[in-house]
Amino acid sequence: MKGVVFTELFRHVEAQHGADMVDDIIDAAQLPHCGAYTSVGSYPFQEAVALLVALNKATGKPLPEILDGFGMHCFNRWVSYAPHYFTRQRGLFDILEGIDNFHETEVRKLYPDAELPSFLSESRSDRQLVLGYYSCKPLSALAVGVIKGAAAHVGQPVHMACEPAVGDRGAYTRITLTLLDA
Repeated sequence: MKGVVFTELFRHVEAQHGADMVDDIIDAAQLPHCGAYTSVGSYPFQEAVALLVALNKATGKPLPEILDGFGMHCFNRWVSYAPHYFTRQRGLFDILEGIDNFHETEVRKLYPDAELPSFLSESRSDRQLVLGYYSCKPLSALAVGVIKGAAAHVGQPVHMACEPAVGDRGAYTRITLTLLDA
């Protein structure tokens, strides 16, 4: 897992709970290098899990809720990094269908060896989008947070339903989004 995920997690935790909480979860996670991450380094996924479990224990929030909030944070950081990909004029469905393009063009420039998740459109109508979320990590709650961040960004209320699915590329999460009236 790329170090930028860890540094952004720390930024998110500090914004939500303060700098002391960042120190507390680093200590509780008992990391081999005391939580020193560089954004371009690669680190074991288990270290991210240890930090998330420590945050869960410290806050009492369930892991899906923690990942959801972190996903919203990540989307907002993407907007600040590459606003042209996420203009409100594009609309929610266009933005979500463009995340893979953002990953491949912007993220790969900085992190060519990153294991990136994928959002693939399965079907789309004016009011509904069905996305397949593919990732080698069990982080569908983070993907839900990204989608919530995008919906908030464009001011479009949306209902989401997630279900496990299996396709040609293996297991994934199918996310059905239905636009709600504002």
